[in-house]
Amino acid sequence: MYNGYFAIALDKQSCNMVKKGATMSVLVSDHITLAFKPTLKVFNKYKNLVGKKVGAMIKGYRANANIDALWIGDMFLLENDKKIKRNDTGAAHITLSHKEGYKQGDANSMFTKPDLKIKRYGYVEGTIKYFNYDKEKKNVK
Repeated sequence: MYNGYFAIALDKQSCNMVKKGATMSVLVSDHITLAFKPTLKVFNKYKNLVGKKVGAMIKGYRANANIDALWIGDMFLLENDKKIKRNDTGAAHITLSHKEGYKQGDANSMFTKPDLKIKRYGYVEGTIKYFNYDKEKKNVK
């Protein structure tokens, strides 16, 4: 298992757009996780996508007392329109914000029983990156 995660890092314009919907004290609004702490097989699947530009369709907003997020529908490579999928269980999403002390990973449970569920449509773009938690190792380029 690798100590990091693959994500679509949103471009500046997309980050600025989505963060306007954040309602909690800790602002996130910058990525869509694809694979958290991947196995070797999953790592090898996503490493070839690092640096690729991606478009993602927003299809809803979910919130509870601790966290809010945008629900993501289709994600696709901009170079060839090939769809990509999240490896992890739970819905693909952009965590907008959360309360102090709350973990972003807990957003997955929010999608099954949200306090607030609103259809909201939009589009964001970003680049696939690998974020390594091991400080002595470099991120995949």
